[in-house]
Amino acid sequence: MVGVPMNYQRKRILIYSVLAGLFTILLLLVSIGLSSSGYRLWGSSAAPALVDYQVDAQIDESPSQAPVEVYTFVEDKPVPSLEITPDLPLIEEPKLPAASTVTLDTYVPVPAPVLAATPSAASEIKGTIQSTTKPAPMPSKISIPVLNYHSVTIDPGNVVVISPAKLEEQLAYLHNHGFTPVSLTTFISLIEGKGVEAAPEKPVLLTFDDGYIDNYEQAMPLLTKYSFPATLFISPGTSDQEGYLNWEQIKKMQEAGWDIQPHGMTHPHLPQLSADQQAYEILEARKQIEEKLGTKADVYCYPYGEYNKTTLKLLKDHGFRYAFTIEQGYATNQQSPYLLKRLFINGEESLKSFIRKLSTHD
Repeated sequence: MVGVPMNYQRKRILIYSVLAGLFTILLLLVSIGLSSSGYRLWGSSAAPALVDYQVDAQIDESPSQAPVEVYTFVEDKPVPSLEITPDLPLIEEPKLPAASTVTLDTYVPVPAPVLAATPSAASEIKGTIQSTTKPAPMPSKISIPVLNYHSVTIDPGNVVVISPAKLEEQLAYLHNHGFTPVSLTTFISLIEGKGVEAAPEKPVLLTFDDGYIDNYEQAMPLLTKYSFPATLFISPGTSDQEGYLNWEQIKKMQEAGWDIQPHGMTHPHLPQLSADQQAYEILEARKQIEEKLGTKADVYCYPYGEYNKTTLKLLKDHGFRYAFTIEQGYATNQQSPYLLKRLFINGEESLKSFIRKLSTHD
């Protein structure tokens, strides 16, 4: 009888122990499950507590972290092009021609350097920019020979000097073969495309540089004989020097149909002067001609054919319309207005050479 209660008590303890073990296991399983889902039981430090972040809170990022842009694509909108457009090529500022090396003794023109062909700015950027406006068409090329004379006298071996006989031979050729010498005003109208319908078939401009007295004594009577106008480029500072024209003679040449224009005040080497000195040489020559003759003097001729960037800027800033060089070729409407070409007349050349020069077009 005593053994029966003891067995019953043991059974109860055993049952309670099993239940406690099962509860403990169940509690552990629940705890593990909650930890893996981000929650923690009270008093537990195994899993961090959840933090509610504000949407508009500022997030610090290091300088190396670039923001990521998110694009929302809509079906009815075109997908942005991923084509990479190359940067526009750098266009070098065009370099002005080097100053001529013509000397005081000869005035012999130096051939212009042959410039390497370079693609235009338009061809360089072709395909990168689509212009919405059409470029203006290039005007039709107008070419006019401008003959460059100097002294008219007898001086064998001097290519700058032409004898009166040879000059008359050349003038007679022009007269007999359909050439029409024109005034400077007519030349400008033609080169600008004005009155082209009434233009002579073979216009030519005759120019004489420096203002030698033999232009008055020898050249003027010959041009009067053929009723040819001409243009005279003078340096007023030489008007009192021996061998050069004075103002009375210059006025008579103007009355005979000669256009008088500036050639520097003292016929200087312009690139060797300061900007102020160049301005004086250019502007004082124009001023004296306009005051003495009452005419416009806005077409320049470079002494020795020499100029630099300062010279060109002065001419432009002070309203000169054109300027003549000693670079060889026809003057055209496609040249810079301050770099018009001429044909140097060599006093030693034959009539055949003169004719061949006239027939050589740019």
